[in-house]
Amino acid sequence: MSEKKKKDSNELLNILMILMGLAFLFKGIMEILAWANIIAPSWLSDPSLAAALTFFGSQGLISIVLGFWCLVAGIGMFREEEYAMGIGLVVLSIMAVQGVTSIIGWASHPATFDLTYWPNYILIVAFIVGVLGFFWLLFTYKRYD
Repeated sequence: MSEKKKKDSNELLNILMILMGLAFLFKGIMEILAWANIIAPSWLSDPSLAAALTFFGSQGLISIVLGFWCLVAGIGMFREEEYAMGIGLVVLSIMAVQGVTSIIGWASHPATFDLTYWPNYILIVAFIVGVLGFFWLLFTYKRYD
């Protein structure tokens, strides 16, 4: 009697990728709405951010694309799909690189880190999930064969 071996996905990473995808989508949509003067929340009313919002909400479009692919990868990895691992590696590496550049900037100029600007926390969490998730996928790549 042959038993069918069931693949075991890492649900925590999948859920984190889906949550990060939703966070990036929300961040991107809010930045684009602020750029279009449809919604101007108080956290975007700082004059120092006005220059950053000159082109489609700064990183708004990039955040939306990153969030979309993060959702696709997170959902696909629940099914142990090969494409999801590839997308996941790319998305996690982008999250890690985007986070490391921000963290280096904040470390070199601590006064530039604004505790009240919530997108900063998305970048910090994305950096942590990106680095740890990237290495996790590298070490467990055989599950997607």
